[in-house]
This record gives sequence, C-alpha cells and structure tokens, in this order.
Amino acid sequence: MSKDALLPEIAWYLVQCKSRQDGRARDHLVRQGFDCFCPTLDVEVLKDGRLRRLTQPMFPGYLFVHFRAQDNWTALRSTRGVMRVVSFSSSPSRVPESIVEHLKQRCANADQCAALHPGECVQVRVGPYAEMEAIFLAMDGEQRVMLLLNILNRQQQVSIPISHLVA
Repeated sequence: MSKDALLPEIAWYLVQCKSRQDGRARDHLVRQGFDCFCPTLDVEVLKDGRLRRLTQPMFPGYLFVHFRAQDNWTALRSTRGVMRVVSFSSSPSRVPESIVEHLKQRCANADQCAALHPGECVQVRVGPYAEMEAIFLAMDGEQRVMLLLNILNRQQQVSIPISHLVA
C-alpha cells in the first residue's frame, strides 16, 4: 500500500514557512492553484508614541493549505517561502476540517466587529440584554465589546461577548 493511499482525497495541511516569509509563500502557493488560509488578528501596538492597529498572523510562520493527496508535493515543498509540510512519522499531518472552519468563523467575526465604530448603533441578539439597542463604545479584549445601554432610564456601560451582537 502506498503512502498516498492512506491520505484522504482532499484535506487541510499545515505548512511551515521560512522566517518572515508567510506572505511570500502564500502568494506563490495561490499562483500555483493551492487554496491557502492564514488566520489573522488585529492587535493594537504602541509605536512612535501612537496607538496603531496592525493585522498580524495568528500563527506566525505557518499556513493552512487545502490540497489533494495526489497533488504534486514536490512543487509545494519547493515553493519560495515554504520550509516544509508539517509531518509526523514521515507522513503529512492532516488538520481537521472543523478546526479550520472554526478559525475562519472567528476571523469573520473579528472582521465584523472591526467594522464597528464608536458611537454606532447595534442590537443585542442574545443574553440578558436581548432585543435591546445599544451604542458601541469600544472593543473590550479580543472577544468582548463595551456598549452603552439605556437601562431604567440611565446610561450604563456593559461588556458583552461579540457573538451577542447584530451590527
């Protein structure tokens, strides 16, 4: 039985990139027809005395690549910026589809909330404040937002999970 017969028809695999060449590897892999995914997150850093928002890879030095067992692995490994396909026991390690889908969903939620601006009106869809309208104030960590709610005729600041909002 060949090594390729043990691999699934099409799956996600993890590719390790050369130092600081994630973008280069992704560009070259996409040009060759590979489907690539590089989850990113927005971070705020203090640079030159100013708070700046940067987009950085969630897993620096790694890309998820979707391909078939019959695809040309040599072409993948010899792509500029690619160091190797992550393997265990000399066979490429498959990444479960559910993990990649979860990461894609998380990145989509982050993009949705990154589009929110202070003062924007949002609606809470679940939780104790369901069906209430609120004013978006700011992000409160990675997964939470600060809102201004009108509770009992008083303005109250509350922190709720991002997933509870409808923009």
